[in-house]
Amino acid sequence: MTFIRPEVRALLWRWREVAVTGLATLWGIRILGNGVDQASVTTTIFGIALASVAAALLFLAILRVKFHKPTRAEGVVEVTERQVGYLGPDTGSYVSLDDLTRLEIVTSDKGPYEDDVFWILTHHGGAPLMIPASAEGTDQLFDAFSALPGIRFEEAIKAMGSTKNARFLIWEK
Repeated sequence: MTFIRPEVRALLWRWREVAVTGLATLWGIRILGNGVDQASVTTTIFGIALASVAAALLFLAILRVKFHKPTRAEGVVEVTERQVGYLGPDTGSYVSLDDLTRLEIVTSDKGPYEDDVFWILTHHGGAPLMIPASAEGTDQLFDAFSALPGIRFEEAIKAMGSTKNARFLIWEK
């Protein structure tokens, strides 16, 4: 018997990384403050280092949460090494990040929580791969695409919340 509703539990689980890195940041700031109070250079440097690393991880965790869409579309996204694949009921393909030339998000006017938001992966040697943003495993795309130099995650987050028919360029070679 659980006392927490399933949707609340899912929400808390999704924000767990933000909570842990936030606590680590606060802990680093506390160690930094203790080091300053005690005039201890070693403790102060350790506090600065811990707070800095934790704050950077906190920033990435927040981006990852904003990037998330609930799983509703059919199909599964697989990320292995430098390849992104989508296996859907009618189609499926793999694209190497090395062959990728353009990354876009296409939205519709139905709103951000409908199944009409797609990742478009344009690559050398084939038709563009369309991945529904609400397919299972799309949370792996954040880590996979972070290897692309100059990617604009703020544009991706803006696209995920869009309520108009639009095409957002996230990255281009």
